[in-house]
Amino acid sequence: MKMASVATQIAKDNGLLSEEGRKGEEKQNSGEISVVQTMAEDLDKCIQIQPHSVDVLVSEWMGYCLLYESMLSSVLYARDRWLKPGGAILPDTATIFIAGFGKGGTSLPFWENVYGFNMSCIGKEVVEDAAKAPIVDVVDSKDIVTKSAALKFLDLATMSPDDMDFTATCELELKPNLQETTSVEKSRTVWCHGIVLWFETGFTSRFCKETPVVLSTSPYEPRTHWSQTIFTFREPIAMATENHAISDSAVAVGSEGCPAVRIRSRISIVRSSQHRSIDVSMETTGIGFDGRKNSWPVQLFNL
Repeated sequence: MKMASVATQIAKDNGLLSEEGRKGEEKQNSGEISVVQTMAEDLDKCIQIQPHSVDVLVSEWMGYCLLYESMLSSVLYARDRWLKPGGAILPDTATIFIAGFGKGGTSLPFWENVYGFNMSCIGKEVVEDAAKAPIVDVVDSKDIVTKSAALKFLDLATMSPDDMDFTATCELELKPNLQETTSVEKSRTVWCHGIVLWFETGFTSRFCKETPVVLSTSPYEPRTHWSQTIFTFREPIAMATENHAISDSAVAVGSEGCPAVRIRSRISIVRSSQHRSIDVSMETTGIGFDGRKNSWPVQLFNL
């Protein structure tokens, strides 16, 4: 693999390559780094290594939505096979977050003014297609309309591979003062067009006591190559805060006549039969000011 070749050259150029990595070259000024090109599961087939003999395990295993195309299963194998009791695994925590996004998180604003032409009819079709598949893209923080919530926490030091498959439920409320700071003040209604997921990984004080660090892919933080993962509703849901909510029993919760004060989202993420893919199901329920509920059909995605 190219990565192993480049890593070997960097170690060599900096005098850090161990004698085992020199392959017949003159062995002098031996360093401490050995580069092994193999899967973690096959490491003992390539080098002499005793079980539970490793002090630190470091891996950049994360994929889109944390778990898509991730190498987490290999990391957990390496942890259980090679890491010493009490050894450090870095990062050692991972958390998936969820929030609702508004119209700006879709392509609708673009289609409303394409070089001066209103092409909203195309935009509606594009958004309908977007509701059939997840989109990996950046969502601007100003387009997040709800509070954020932690959907799933993983402790990499103790979790099992089965913990990668989970179902979690959370309720999303509008951001404080959102209605007073947007152009929707007259209607007191904010439209939520879908949910967005992102993740954080932690190098916590458990193993990094001097300088704990968090790697965040949040829309509120600088962009990373992981971006965020967008799941679009089939139809937008009207929301309002309890201070501004109205309740018309003649219309469904989530409509402009009866906006939801909370959106309950039940998300299931499981490993797919396709290699390193994930299947995602999304159940969405709007909860009105009077406690009435309105549920939409389950949406299924593959990433």
